[in-house]
Amino acid sequence: MKRTEGIAGPGVLRGGSGEILRSVMDTIIPRGGAFGPGAADYDLLPRAGELIMSYDPSIRKLFPVMLKYVQYGALTRHGKVFTRLSEEKRIRFLESMEKSRFFYKRMIMLLLKLITMLTFYESDERACLTGYEHGCTWKK
Repeated sequence: MKRTEGIAGPGVLRGGSGEILRSVMDTIIPRGGAFGPGAADYDLLPRAGELIMSYDPSIRKLFPVMLKYVQYGALTRHGKVFTRLSEEKRIRFLESMEKSRFFYKRMIMLLLKLITMLTFYESDERACLTGYEHGCTWKK
């Protein structure tokens, strides 16, 4: 599937938020991992925007703030904004957030991983990489 540079969702990922989320998703599911293709091989932003729009308005409003926190939090730790870091430094930064003693950092990572995994594995093409088949049918 071809990646597009358009805005995902009705206003949720406008401005730099879409670029930040795409970079986060590409870091969470990198190319050449356990399955070969990564988030960078698919345009996940439109579906991510739809999922974010389904959340409570208070969460929707906080999502761009959380993405800006990731973007500029890397600046203080690595000297560059998140989207300009090398893949290795992006991984280290997200891991540090996930293992942080601060609850809000861990919750930001949990939400970002949730959005990433839901959008990546919801298609049959990508879910089959793990051996999973959608549906509730029994095989004989």
